[in-house]
Amino acid sequence: MQTNTPSLTALQITEKILNCKGNFVKVFWKSNPTPASAHKKAGIILEKVTNAVVRAGIDFANLSSVKEGIANGERGEVQSLPWGEWKQFPYVISHKDKEYIRLYPSVGNIPKVKYFVNNAEVDKNTFASYLTPSEANKLLNPEEKPLECFTVSADNILGTDDYNELIEG
Repeated sequence: MQTNTPSLTALQITEKILNCKGNFVKVFWKSNPTPASAHKKAGIILEKVTNAVVRAGIDFANLSSVKEGIANGERGEVQSLPWGEWKQFPYVISHKDKEYIRLYPSVGNIPKVKYFVNNAEVDKNTFASYLTPSEANKLLNPEEKPLECFTVSADNILGTDDYNELIEG
């Protein structure tokens, strides 16, 4: 799905993030959720642009929450990746000819999100009305348990802390 929001190349992103190993960095990324069938047929294009302070270059097994969970019996030992393989541990995962950057949210920093329908900014509820009921429910009623890590397609990362015009501007 094509949108008007430009992306950096995977190499540019990786270089910027590699230079921030374990440090906090503001990252901007986009996603294009699939609209509900009727909206998809009507040609609706959805885009969600997020900026958040994250860390990269961390070994998941070394996170204190993971170590504590294992020690307390709340989780099992750390396993291999559920999909893909490490292209550059612990930054880049390769899967089906695509690259993904593994990021770790920073505690206490709430991501900022902007929602777009056909390139026009809308509020969260309006955006949710274009999604399937299950996806709208996930957006409007997120799980309370915070993510320990997440992956973003390298193609969808817009930039790092020097790329703030879209969200901040």
